[in-house]
Amino acid sequence: MIDVDLNAVAVPLAWPTVFGRAAPTEIEIGSGKGRFLLELARERPEVNFLAVERAAKYHALVCQRVAKRGLDNVRLLRTTAEDLLFRLLAPDSVRTLYVLFPDPWPKKRHHKRRLMQPDVTRRMLSVLEPGGRLLVKTDHPAYGEVIAGVLDELPDADTLDPDAAFADLPLTGFERKYLDQGRPIRSFAVRRPPAG
Repeated sequence: MIDVDLNAVAVPLAWPTVFGRAAPTEIEIGSGKGRFLLELARERPEVNFLAVERAAKYHALVCQRVAKRGLDNVRLLRTTAEDLLFRLLAPDSVRTLYVLFPDPWPKKRHHKRRLMQPDVTRRMLSVLEPGGRLLVKTDHPAYGEVIAGVLDELPDADTLDPDAAFADLPLTGFERKYLDQGRPIRSFAVRRPPAG
């Protein structure tokens, strides 16, 4: 069951049911064509990876790529980030959340559609297990400033060195393209404080 059928699983999601095993679980919100996720899942077979994508075309493409590569530690879910965060995920259930190059919605009238809003990032922090991390990248300078402000306002979040947090992670397809174009990329990393 690579493609999770939300009509066939209990909510909130239970990882032993979704993956058939209990293991640390990491989620990429907006997996696109899956380059980052597929490489990371291959490198870390001991970790469960959930890819969430709302675009049907990309969701189907990544499902095919996961099946072709035989990655037993990957599941895919076609839904919105808000549905995932506010309905499907239990508190304290995710080791790492990746939000890589979210749509910047650059027009002012569309800013309310941006994912990195205060209520959403607070929910992101609450679904992380103690010590869990939220890792974010953007190539959009103005959105980068907004993200920085939103993350700075998160209560009870530790700011981490983003270079260290991303050091051993693969690049996304967008990131490879942007680096080739010489576009600056801004990275962010925060952690929910460990228990105790």
